This record gives sequence, C-alpha cells and structure tokens, in this order.
Amino acid sequence: QQTVTMTKIVQDILNVVKYHYKMNLDENSFNYSRFVTHLRYFAQRLMQKELSSADDDFLYEQVKNKYEEAYCCTEKIEAYLQKAHNSHLSKDEKVYLTLHIHRVTKRNELCN
Repeated sequence: QQTVTMTKIVQDILNVVKYHYKMNLDENSFNYSRFVTHLRYFAQRLMQKELSSADDDFLYEQVKNKYEEAYCCTEKIEAYLQKAHNSHLSKDEKVYLTLHIHRVTKRNELCN
C-alpha cells in the first residue's frame, strides 16, 4: 500500500510540473531520471514523516529569486501536498524541488 501511495505522489508531482509548464517532459533524459529519483526519496520521507526541518534561509532566498518560475511550480506542489497529505515543505525541500524542476524543464525546452 505504501508503494502505491508513493508512486501516486511521484506521478501527481510530475503532473503538476507538466501542467504548470504546459509541456511534456523528456522521460529519457538524465535530468528527468534524477528528478524522479529525488521525488521517490522525497515521497518516502513524506510517508515516513521524515521531511527535512533544517532551513538555509540564504540559499532559499537565492533559489527563490533566481528561479521564479520553478519556485512558483514548487508552491503548487506544496499546495497539493497540503491538501492531499496534510504536509508542508521545509525551505530546504523547496530548494531541492525548485532546482530539479528548473533543470528538468529548462533542458527540456532546449530540446523542443
């Protein structure tokens, strides 16, 4: 049951990204594989209630300001997680998600 839930979380997050950017992601790319791997570990931490509580405010602000579009997508993911799983993201989790989202969507745009 936990595996099914984790798979659904990963798929739902990928759908949020695809919908937000109105694009299909290159599922054969290295960046996509890295992103999915990150999401699997993230979903596992979420299910086990082991989300990072450490926050690096400086790094958070830098990433938030530099990658505004990806951060906006991260905010949508957090809204989904709050509604579906009653879970909040730490600033560190937002940083990691934002960086992965930026990487997977920007590399994908270059290929289209």
